[in-house]
Amino acid sequence: MSCFFITGTDTDVGKTVVTALLAAYFKQQGKNVIPYKPIQSGGITEAGKLVAPDLQVYQCALPELKVEEANHYLFKLPTSPHLAARTEGSEILMAEIIDDYQALKQKYEMILVEGAGGLIVPLNDEGDCILHLIQEIAAPVILVARSGVGTINHTVLSVMALKQAGIQIAGIILNRLQAEGSVVEQENQRMIERLTGVPVLGIIPYIENVEDLFKDDGELRKVLANLQMDRIKEMEKVE
Repeated sequence: MSCFFITGTDTDVGKTVVTALLAAYFKQQGKNVIPYKPIQSGGITEAGKLVAPDLQVYQCALPELKVEEANHYLFKLPTSPHLAARTEGSEILMAEIIDDYQALKQKYEMILVEGAGGLIVPLNDEGDCILHLIQEIAAPVILVARSGVGTINHTVLSVMALKQAGIQIAGIILNRLQAEGSVVEQENQRMIERLTGVPVLGIIPYIENVEDLFKDDGELRKVLANLQMDRIKEMEKVE
């Protein structure tokens, strides 16, 4: 069994898309893979039922995904998980997430755990946060960051926090959130690697429609070609 923990420098940096891309890649490699989003706030109502939008992205890559296994906590309020849980009369317990993880280990060859927001996003009023969850799961981290202006500060600080916590970092993936790239991206990559000593594993091009991407094997392969997948595989945590 192998595992990566996909976290980000902030919210809306592309963690879910990266998780889905990795799931698609490992599926192509013949692995029995599951993306696991333990906590989702900002759920949406469809046909009278609250659903997790991130799992809908996963299903574009893995239509056979068992959604009941891929998520534990789902809240409607689009806020920090601790506030969403408290507002909705619930409490996030890390022990329950770890129990899920242990169960998934018995069924899947590859688990891709996706965090919520950035590293210091609180999960409960006791002060547990995503960083603590990563420590409990003890899987190598893939850090997702924006590719454009402002990313150096956020990315370097996130790497500092991970290193201080003794967490292994598999690498950094930069995500292009605008339709046009920029020379800034290449300089950001160079400086991030220099300041952190952590490899940038690639820059994901702008994706206009995620659902369409996963329907087109050729386009999917082009996007995956931007990532150093051989290097990612070398960093797998195997149990």
